[in-house]
Amino acid sequence: MINLAKGRSGFNRLTFQKQLTIFFLITAVLAMVFVSVIAYFQATTELEKNFTLYTASILNRTKDDIVTKFNMVENTLNFIAADYRLQMMGAPRSPVDQRSLAKLLVDSINLNNYQVSLDNRRVTKNLIDDLIIYGDYAERPTVVIGRRDHFTAYGIEQYLTPELLATARAAEGGVVWSEIFYNPVGARLMENLPSEILREELNQIAVIKWLFDVQTRQSIGYLVASINLSRLSGLIEDIVLGKTGRLYLVDQKQQVLAGSDKNLILRPIPLDERSRAQLAASPVGSIRGKFNNQDSFIHFQEIPTNNWKLVGVIASQEFEAAAGEVRNRILFGGILVLAVFAAVAVIAAGKITRPIENICAFMQKVEKGDLSLRVHETGSIEIEQLSQQLNHMIENLAQLLEKIYQEQIFKRKIALKMLHAQINPHFLYNTLDSISWMVETGRREIAVELLECLSTIFRVTLSGGRDVIRIGEELDHAENYLRIQRIRYQDKLDYVINVDEEIKKHEIVKITLQPLIENAIYHGIKPKPNGRGTVVILGRRVDPDHIQLSVIDDGVGMSSEKLAAVRASLVEPQLNLETEGKGYSLMNINSRIKLYFGPAYGLVYSSKEGVGTRVDILLPT
Repeated sequence: MINLAKGRSGFNRLTFQKQLTIFFLITAVLAMVFVSVIAYFQATTELEKNFTLYTASILNRTKDDIVTKFNMVENTLNFIAADYRLQMMGAPRSPVDQRSLAKLLVDSINLNNYQVSLDNRRVTKNLIDDLIIYGDYAERPTVVIGRRDHFTAYGIEQYLTPELLATARAAEGGVVWSEIFYNPVGARLMENLPSEILREELNQIAVIKWLFDVQTRQSIGYLVASINLSRLSGLIEDIVLGKTGRLYLVDQKQQVLAGSDKNLILRPIPLDERSRAQLAASPVGSIRGKFNNQDSFIHFQEIPTNNWKLVGVIASQEFEAAAGEVRNRILFGGILVLAVFAAVAVIAAGKITRPIENICAFMQKVEKGDLSLRVHETGSIEIEQLSQQLNHMIENLAQLLEKIYQEQIFKRKIALKMLHAQINPHFLYNTLDSISWMVETGRREIAVELLECLSTIFRVTLSGGRDVIRIGEELDHAENYLRIQRIRYQDKLDYVINVDEEIKKHEIVKITLQPLIENAIYHGIKPKPNGRGTVVILGRRVDPDHIQLSVIDDGVGMSSEKLAAVRASLVEPQLNLETEGKGYSLMNINSRIKLYFGPAYGLVYSSKEGVGTRVDILLPT
């Protein structure tokens, strides 16, 4: 059996089922990778979009809440400024005392109370640290503090600089927000607290409104709302973006005023240069930059009250973690789908290849020589067609083998019969009788010649068991036969042999010329009235691929009907060993040539009655 796996690559050594399964799996893996990559990028794009929308939504709500509380502070100042008691505060005998004004301030502060949820409980907070009335009557300056227990507001009137008061006065009743200032008076009263707490408590903002008599426009003083940074941080420090993101409130100088990270208070917000530039240039935006040298999503919105900005920062790691979770889900789903597809691929490949495997097993049995088997595989149209074609092929193969077997038997039988024909008793007896007569009459030279010719005929006839010999050997056989016949018939038979030397090295089926010469003598020349005639043997190359030998006699020839019958008998090889005489010579010689050299070669007959007959033998070079 031929080793089909020899010289093949590892993949080609696998069975068709395994190759098909691997092909399905590779296709599935490539498809899953392609789909997963697209799904992952689409999911992360959508996730980032939702991430941005979620953050912007929280940022927007928080900004609106801060603006509302800032507006509430300004409205509180406007509310107090409109109270009649403040209008009467500068009168010489004003019935309004400081106690009643302090109560007004405390009640007004309480208007700014708001509640937040902290550890599952409600906590009340207030943005205003304290309210202060600062009267600017030179003969009787007045300072009224609403809540004296809030030490952070003590001494705040010392930091109301002429420039700040002038700005408030220029606003003509409008509200002015000061920049950050530090209150060292309160620091002396709170010196035992940690520095980070003091930094938030004592760094303050003053929200100022100029008070004046609405009738005379005479200045009464200034109403100040003190807001420390701790209370600003209270607005946003408990708000978390995502899992770890935080909010920061920054002023126009981009320093942090409020946030959960107390170490950043009053320090520049730690953004990269590109992010800081965009933060300064735009009132609202979403960018990807660095916060504390960490990749982050940065969102910001401007607070119109004082042009501060609310900044939300979420580390990119949080988004990447969410994206990683999406990736893992896609990967898990892909593996699950791939496992299902692999099982389906194995089953499908088995269903597809099982008929082919059965056909291979069937062909192995046929290979052992049993041509009676037939395959009956069903499935696809191609498998059924393959089964039918294999059955037809096996039937044709059986017929061909039987034909070859019969041809081999024919070759052996025809060789034996040819040998018998050449050594037939009549020819041998007549030749030996001629030799005896020549010896008796003293013509020993002729007797020796006859013996030599007979010896050559026997040698070529046997020729070591070969069926195909050289044309030169065949011509020696034919010439010795003609010499014997010419001696026997004395002057009645003559012959001419004219064959090119170059073709004598080519091959011919053994004992082809002698039967044709015999037919020419016995059926062409001998029936003539005088019994005299000539046999001519010619040979030449007609083209580079073909050789032609001719046996020509000037005998009685054949009628057109008989010639047509002879030609018809030579069309196909006829393996008939029962014919005798001329029929045997023609049909079986022609069949032997076709069997050995192919159907394009053989005998070609031409004849004219009363003129003679010509037999051309076409052979390959």
